Amino acid sequence: MFSSLEEVGQRLRATGYIADSITATTVYLAARLQKPLLLEGPAGSGKTQLAYAVADSAHTVVERLQCYEGVDEEKAIGKFDEPLQRLCVELKSKSSSVDWESLQAELHGQQFFSAGPLLRALQCERPCVLLIDELDKVDHAFEALLLELLSVWQLSIPKLGTIKARSIPFVVLTSNGTDVRINSYFGVGLHLSARRLRPLLLPPCFVALSSDFVEGTFIPFPESTA
Repeated sequence: MFSSLEEVGQRLRATGYIADSITATTVYLAARLQKPLLLEGPAGSGKTQLAYAVADSAHTVVERLQCYEGVDEEKAIGKFDEPLQRLCVELKSKSSSVDWESLQAELHGQQFFSAGPLLRALQCERPCVLLIDELDKVDHAFEALLLELLSVWQLSIPKLGTIKARSIPFVVLTSNGTDVRINSYFGVGLHLSARRLRPLLLPPCFVALSSDFVEGTFIPFPESTA
């Protein structure tokens, strides 16, 4: 997505987003390491704007999942188009010879599945930006779904099967609070506010970054031996 740290800053500025050294470095590391980028801060601090600026600078699209209390798999992944399935059955049933076993397999194919943002992100031919907005509003069950996606880049969908990523998206997760349970899958992050921007202290589960910041350089934690 980006070949160098300098390119990140230049491309973001070209979109109208003025990124300081912390922001540019964090975006570059997230893209290079293929780890999610967690943006934490109050509403209006520019979290969503940064995600769209990254997409513009990389000349790609944004697949956005807006989280809320009670968001479920159908909203995030998608669901089978039942009216279309029924129409197909009605049309096929008028034929004198119907292979019902083949028809059942056909009805559970992707052509009858209305994809949500998570699935669309995995099916992009080239990396897109997957924006998962307001992650702090989801429950443990939904976090487990995201853990599968972010750890192995695939989704297990009942009747449809396992869908593997054609390309790995640049994932941006936003949170308005500080209660996001990040121990399992976050690698790099930023805290955004109206006054200042600082690195987040994240656990070294995959590749994490120290909150110590010296002259625009993040200091990686050593790999966990646990």
